[in-house]
Amino acid sequence: MALTRKYLPNGESVVGINRSEIEYLYKEIFEDRTYVFEGFPTLPANPVIVDAGANIGMFSLFAVRQWPCSRVFAFEPVPDVFRALELNLRGFPAVTLHNCALGETVEHRDIVYYPNYTMMSGFGADADADRATVERYVENSTEGMTDTEAKAAVLENMDTMLAGKFAQKTVSVRIERLSDVVARHGLDRIDLLKVDVEGFELQVLRGIGDEIWPTIGNAVVEVADRDGELAAVDAMFRRNGMRTEVRQVSDYRGTDLHIVFAARP
Repeated sequence: MALTRKYLPNGESVVGINRSEIEYLYKEIFEDRTYVFEGFPTLPANPVIVDAGANIGMFSLFAVRQWPCSRVFAFEPVPDVFRALELNLRGFPAVTLHNCALGETVEHRDIVYYPNYTMMSGFGADADADRATVERYVENSTEGMTDTEAKAAVLENMDTMLAGKFAQKTVSVRIERLSDVVARHGLDRIDLLKVDVEGFELQVLRGIGDEIWPTIGNAVVEVADRDGELAAVDAMFRRNGMRTEVRQVSDYRGTDLHIVFAARP
């Protein structure tokens, strides 16, 4: 699949599957700082960061800019998307890339891949539910528009805008356990665990062994709460001695998407 290049407002250029996703990810991560809110715990000068669900690497890029002495371990299972991740992070020797997903067991498994909406690809992807989430996001984001004609045009053209976005195919990908990765790289701590894996969050967390949990200082996890996942993720962090805070990005109000922040007291 051909990649597209876009220059970002901060002067960097990145490649991705499509321009609209690049723009969205930049705004979400660099401008809105969705994963690092005001008052977020201070990380050490040389943090170890795990980026599970790295996509094209926008959060990994944010991390190496925010914490220049960081070591980042980025995981992206879909080969087409991983190719963009490699190109975007190849100039950063402190970033280690893994063409796999993180989960509870080591295996190969089919993932649902949306080539035209890669961010929502996942093992539990549901095209109808995912489309409903995007529609609600668009509706919420237009509420602040003062140009009523422009707002109406956006809403009226929703079907056209989303046409083909959730066309899907299945791709066999590899899954590893975070505990095994930690052992292989000899990591003695994870200062920030970021997880955005479209419905596979619990499996990622279940792949963390009892010996690893005490070494995790902070975490941020996006959760699609469709079958009680939000409460389960929150409870898992609390059982492992971390305090939590649940937030929802305002443009996603009325959807099942939430973000769980966890920190070790």
